[in-house]
Amino acid sequence: MAARTKRATVDEPAADRVIVYLGNRAAVESVEDPDDVDTAAAEERAVNRVRTPLEGKRCTTVTLAPGLKIMDAAFEITHPSRGVWSAHSDADAPAWVASTDPALAQLLAAHYGCELRDPEPDDGTPADAGDDEEE
Repeated sequence: MAARTKRATVDEPAADRVIVYLGNRAAVESVEDPDDVDTAAAEERAVNRVRTPLEGKRCTTVTLAPGLKIMDAAFEITHPSRGVWSAHSDADAPAWVASTDPALAQLLAAHYGCELRDPEPDDGTPADAGDDEEE
């Protein structure tokens, strides 16, 4: 039997969890397709989702469950069909990665082949998250 991955809950304080920041240049919003609700119910399946592109440069922020192992965290973010990145972006990879866990940040940057950034020491947000320079 495979071990279950511990997922974050709203009740857990963010200060106790690792935070990952992903530079998102092709962010999307994913919502249920209102035209598919009745058909999906009749066919006893999940409702199809519609992805709508969002304008501008974005930062996708991922707050991980406390105690999540580094490879489990990487899996939660990078899985091609159900990972955080694929759910929030149409890009193959983020423009950059930053994290409060330097080892996880290095692993993700190497996996995606993107820039590694440091979070700002005062507030934990990524350095230059709103940077207007082309990346």
